[in-house]
Amino acid sequence: MTDLTPAVAVSEKPAAPPSPPTAPSPPARRLTPPRWRDSRLLVGVLLVLVSVVVGARLFATADGSQDWVVAAADLPAGHVVAAADLTTASAYLRSATASRYFPGGRRSELVGTMLARPVSAGELLSGADFVRDDVRPTRLVSIVVKDGRAPALTPGDHVDVFVLQRSGPAGAGAATGAATGAGTGAGTPGTAGAGAAQAAGQVPVVQTGSAGTEVLVLHDVEFVARTTLAAGSYALTLRVPVELAINVVAASQSERVDVVKLERGSRGEVGGPGPSAVPGFGQ
Repeated sequence: MTDLTPAVAVSEKPAAPPSPPTAPSPPARRLTPPRWRDSRLLVGVLLVLVSVVVGARLFATADGSQDWVVAAADLPAGHVVAAADLTTASAYLRSATASRYFPGGRRSELVGTMLARPVSAGELLSGADFVRDDVRPTRLVSIVVKDGRAPALTPGDHVDVFVLQRSGPAGAGAATGAATGAGTGAGTPGTAGAGAAQAAGQVPVVQTGSAGTEVLVLHDVEFVARTTLAAGSYALTLRVPVELAINVVAASQSERVDVVKLERGSRGEVGGPGPSAVPGFGQ
């Protein structure tokens, strides 16, 4: 007898549960371009401007550069510095280094000094670059000059000073003494003074009856400043050696003082003083 296996009933696939209801889509929003009136844009621009200003301020504060004296051209050793030989250049120097060099405001102080070594154009100048062995004590003395008796002067220029001595025995003796003082710094009148002047090639020439004698009382001294006075006159402040300060004081008592500006040669020399006294031709 044949066994019959009962057929397995195939169950049907269960139906999927119903999906939950979906939320409705939000309405679309159109993107709008930014406007200049947008507060966020204005705040960003303001922050950029503030940062630029603050950065520029900090950079300017951190910049410690200043003007320093430099050589305007190549200068040899032994050269006497003139105003045209100097200029200024901006540079930043540390405090330990800056003390060795001359700030631009002190440029006039170097006029008339002698270089101890050659310097190149654009090179900073320090105190070690100048001859200091023959530096002598000086005095600042003022001398009264009438208008028209001195050329245009710049602080640092060097000048000669002449006075007009009236003729006569006293005037002749004073002229000889002053001439000797200008040539030797002694100022001793008399025969010894005349002999010293002749030995130096400075022979005083005095003529009785002339309008007076023009006498050299100071040679190659530095002009420092000028002050205008009343009645068409002014005072010149001169830097002179100590022993010649009295010559300036005495010259201020003269009826006429003449100031001559010295021009230096190619090697910085001004030449000798020339005759120390010659006949005058009136006032």
